[in-house]
Amino acid sequence: MNEKHSQILEQLNKFSPTLIIQLENLSEENWATQSRCSDWTVKDVMSHLTTVLATYLQIIGTAKNTEDIRNNPKISYSEPGTLDAKSIASRLSQRAKEASGNFKSNNELVVEFGLRFKELLDGFNSCEEHHWDLKAYHPVNWVSIYGMLLWTLFESSIHAWDALNAVDEEYIIDEDLASLLPQYFCNELINRWFKTPDSPESPSQTLAVNFGSSEGLRIASSKGHLDIEQCAINSFDADAEIHTSASEFALLITGRKSLAESMEDSSTQLKGDSSHIDSFSGWFTGS
Repeated sequence: MNEKHSQILEQLNKFSPTLIIQLENLSEENWATQSRCSDWTVKDVMSHLTTVLATYLQIIGTAKNTEDIRNNPKISYSEPGTLDAKSIASRLSQRAKEASGNFKSNNELVVEFGLRFKELLDGFNSCEEHHWDLKAYHPVNWVSIYGMLLWTLFESSIHAWDALNAVDEEYIIDEDLASLLPQYFCNELINRWFKTPDSPESPSQTLAVNFGSSEGLRIASSKGHLDIEQCAINSFDADAEIHTSASEFALLITGRKSLAESMEDSSTQLKGDSSHIDSFSGWFTGS
């Protein structure tokens, strides 16, 4: 297991039991509260995440059982890469509500969620070195088992915020997980899910994201392409530079908070060309 895999697993292994305790402490009123996901209650969000984690366990289990599942004639998959966050939002919303209604009590949901999270993490923890690069099917794209670990990192950290910030405005995206999320945001097999490139005729723009450390992000829009990569913060020229925390940036890039709003409450500072405020909002409209 390389350093990237072990870092993510170490943090998820710590995060899971803490999250379960937080869920156990929610009141009946909390569970019925409107979450930060439009049209979902806190219970709907956690029902959705429970289903996601169970599905991911099936995905990595299938991937582990063959050298390349794309060559298995007994398994048929729809061609991935045709879905994005906007195109299936209403379908996901309805499924989450249906799943939520299947739990007789909130406690039953917490128990089921804890079980699914543990089973999935056990599946990742048992991976041998050669497993991580095996192909895995996600509707967004053919990824790898490591790619599915990134999806787990993203879904669990973001949806925990969607649920818990709705009942406690001081709750932020777990800082230890947030510092690892750029691996997800920069993965080209994944990030088509949540980014919207400019038209080919639009002028090129380069934006730096500074987290207060030596490594940041470079977001470059050029000729209809939008690229996101991790790199040393002073290793390239940029038209503007965002200064923010990793936890805050996760809200910005997923459209949960606008760049203008983050600047207004002083969570983020922008140096340079202010037109990037509108550009950023166009690139990342929500996931």
